Amino acid sequence: MNNLLDVIVFQTAFSWVFLVIVLLVIMAVPRLFGLNYLTGLIFAQMTLFFNAVPIISGLDTQAIDIGRGIHFFIIEFSFLALVFAAYRQLLVHRVRILMASRTLFDGRGTFYLSAFVVAMAIFNYLLTPTDGSSRIEYMTDAWFSLFKPMIQIATPLSYFGVFLLLLNSKRRFLGYLLLIVVIGGNVALGSKASFVFGLITAFLALRDLIGTTQLPIRYRDGWKLLFFITISIIFALGRLDVSIGNILDRFFLFSDATILTYFSDHPTAACENVSTFASMHRGWARLLGDSSAVNIDTLFGFALTIQELGVNTYTGPNARLSAYILCNFSDERIILGAFVVVIYIWLMALLVKGLLSRPMLLAMIYPYLVTSLGIASQDFNLIMQDITIFVGLILAVLFLNSIKTKPSFE
Repeated sequence: MNNLLDVIVFQTAFSWVFLVIVLLVIMAVPRLFGLNYLTGLIFAQMTLFFNAVPIISGLDTQAIDIGRGIHFFIIEFSFLALVFAAYRQLLVHRVRILMASRTLFDGRGTFYLSAFVVAMAIFNYLLTPTDGSSRIEYMTDAWFSLFKPMIQIATPLSYFGVFLLLLNSKRRFLGYLLLIVVIGGNVALGSKASFVFGLITAFLALRDLIGTTQLPIRYRDGWKLLFFITISIIFALGRLDVSIGNILDRFFLFSDATILTYFSDHPTAACENVSTFASMHRGWARLLGDSSAVNIDTLFGFALTIQELGVNTYTGPNARLSAYILCNFSDERIILGAFVVVIYIWLMALLVKGLLSRPMLLAMIYPYLVTSLGIASQDFNLIMQDITIFVGLILAVLFLNSIKTKPSFE
C-alpha cells in the first residue's frame, strides 16, 4: 500500500503551518495534566502526528472536506486528552507502584517472567512464518486468544523490568539477560523492530513513576543498550528480509487506515457487513455466534484491504480510532463508539481501584495498562480486546480479595 503515500501533498504554506501547530499541540497536551512533554504515552502522540499528516494534506488539496477534517481532529484530540487524564490518575499511585515493582524484580519475579518470555519466544518462533506471508493470520484463530492476555501483560512488564534491573547494581547483569530474552521473543514473533517502541515506552514510563525528568541510568549502560538494540534490529531485518526503508515506510503507514477511509467516496463500505454489536465488541459477538464477527474477512483492516485490492492478504492496516469510528459509527451512531471508549476507561479505573490493596499485582499489570493507553488510538480492536482482559482481571481480583491471600515474589 505504499502508493497510498502519494496522497500526502502539501500545496500551500498554510498546510505546513497547520502541521507545525498540530505537532505543538500534541506535544503540549500532557503538560495540561502536569506531565512531561514526552511520557510513557509517547506512542499515542507519535501515531496521532503521522495520522494527522494525510488529513492536513487532504484538506489542502480538497481531497477531503472540512467536515471530515473536523471529525478526525475532534475524535483524535478528545481521546488523546482522555488517555492522558487516565494516565495522570495512574501516576497518583506512583510511589506504591514503584516500590512494589522494585520488590517484584528484586525477588523471584525476574526468573518467572524470563521463563515465560523464553517459552513464548520458542512458541512464536515455531509458528511465525518468515517467507513474507502474514504473521497475523494465526493470531486471529480462537486458540490464540487463550495465550494472548498473558502475552499482552508479560511483554510490557518485561521491557519495564529491563530498566528496573539496570537500576539495581546487584542485578544489572540480569537486566541485560532479560533484554536479550525480550528482544529475542519479539523477533521470533516476526516483528521488525516493535521492541524499540516497547523499550522507549518502558523507559519513559519508569521515568514518570520516579517523577524526574531524567532516568538515573548509567551513561555506560545507555551505550550498551543502544548496541544491543542496533544488533537486534539488524538481525530482525535480516531474518525477515526487509530493509531500513521498509521500517521508515511503516512510520508513515501508521496512517493507512486513515487514508483508506477519510479519502474514500464511500468510507462506510468496508463495514457494511458488520453488525452493530460486532462493531462494538467483536470478540463477544463472535462468542455469541454473530456471523459477521465469525467471518474473518469483516475484520476492519482485512475488510479495508479487500475493498482496496479485492483480496484478503491478511496484512490489513490497524483499526485507527477515528477511521474505525468513521466506518462503523457514522452520523448519530458515533455515540456507540464513544460508549465503547467510556467503558474501556471506566473498566481500567475499576481494575486499578481493585488492585490498590494488592500493590504487587498492580505493579505486574501497570506496564500493560500504560501500553494499552499508548496504543489504544492506533487500533480499536485492541480497545475491545483490553475490555475483555480488564473484565477477566477484575473478576480475578474480586476472587483473590474474597480469599484474602496475597501473592509474593520476594
